[in-house]
Order: sequence, then C-alpha cells, then structure tokens
Amino acid sequence: MSSDLSYILAIDTAMAGCSAAVLNVETGQAYAVCQQMPRGQAEFLVPMVQDCVTQAGIEFSDLDMVAVTVGPGAFTGLRIGLSTARSLGVALEVPVMGVTTLEVLARDYLADNTMGANDALLVIIETKRQDFYWQAYDHNGQPISDAAAQDAQDILAWAREKGFAFTVIGDACERFDSVLQEHGFRLVNEYFLPNPEGVAEVSLSLAQKGVERGCDPRYLRGADVSLSKREQRVIEQPVK
Repeated sequence: MSSDLSYILAIDTAMAGCSAAVLNVETGQAYAVCQQMPRGQAEFLVPMVQDCVTQAGIEFSDLDMVAVTVGPGAFTGLRIGLSTARSLGVALEVPVMGVTTLEVLARDYLADNTMGANDALLVIIETKRQDFYWQAYDHNGQPISDAAAQDAQDILAWAREKGFAFTVIGDACERFDSVLQEHGFRLVNEYFLPNPEGVAEVSLSLAQKGVERGCDPRYLRGADVSLSKREQRVIEQPVK
C-alpha cells in the first residue's frame, strides 16, 4: 500500500456510536462528525460521511484511503461500517484499511496523556455478556497482550503477573471494576468510543510503515448458537 496519502476517510460504527472523519494528511486537520447511538447507524452513517467530505472542501474522488474499525464490537453496527467502507473502496478504487477498536481507544488515550515506563494501559470494552473484550498496551502504545474475550478474573490474573501500574479505559471499565473484590487499577471513565480522527491516524501510521491490512471483521469469540431441545422431525426418504 502506498504511503503517499493526502486525504483519509475514517468510519466507525463498531460500538455504541456512529462517526466519520476526513483527515487532511498534509495539515493534520480532521473534519469529524460523531454521535452516540447503540443502534440505527445505517440511517446516519452515509450523511455523516458526506458531511465530512463537504467540511473538508474536497470531492469523494480526492480520497486516497478508507479506514474502518473492524471490531471487536457489536455485530450489527460492525457490519454496517464494514459494508459502507468496502462499497466506498470499490467505488473510489482506493484501499480500505481495517483497524481495531482496541488500538484506536489506546491511541486516543495516549494522545492525551503521558505514561511512565512502568505504566500500562488496559482497554476494556463491552461484550454485553459476562466476559469482556480487552487488550493491554505499554506506555508507547505497543500491545503487550493479544486481544481476547475473557472474564474479569482471568484478566486480573494476567495483569498481576506483569507487574505494571495499569490504567483502565473503555466502555466496560466500570463493570470490570465492579466484579473485582480488590484491584490495583486506576480507572478513567472516559474514552468510551473510538475517535474517528484516531481511526484515521492509526491507519495512516500503519500505511506509512508499509503495513497492509484487509477489513475482515475481528471477532474474538464464536457465535452464540445452541441446539434446540425439541425433538427434531426427520423426513424419510422414499424407498427406491
């Protein structure tokens, strides 16, 4: 993927929000529209994208890349963002770069805060189930764990082995704290949604490093499917 980029369109619908931004790579100026919404992103996303392109004073043909969050997050919202990004990529004949919600939230926090060498960041987001989506990053924003879906006690056991002073962010940090009897974490009740400017910045950094990514959805757990307990009917085949 070429790193010679002028304008990047960023899209996020993976969590409880809907947002878009156009980043002017040369000036660093971003034109963004964000709105919290747990559902209904399909109605708002395309007008948001059009608004950002208009704010930036460009045409769609001026875009060089589309960046989109690939999860983890809510299944329906995630598919809306991915289908829109892919459609724009095909129509504009530009690459589509997928970035995770976890790495964007980490970037957003570290863009606003300085951490010491013994500090680390724990990004915790909702699964709407008993467990959590999470990933840990060092003070430079480099991942020090794989992204995973685990319960609080498993995350705590991992964190205790590392010996870092952990700051916790994300839309599930309060629920995560509430299920632990004791902890040494510092909770920051902010950074609940990926900033679309952060989506663009992460994708730009990856492109400049020559990293190529697709935009396949990032699922950290299998689908919740259970077999029916009712006796199943079987249609007998006729005897030949």
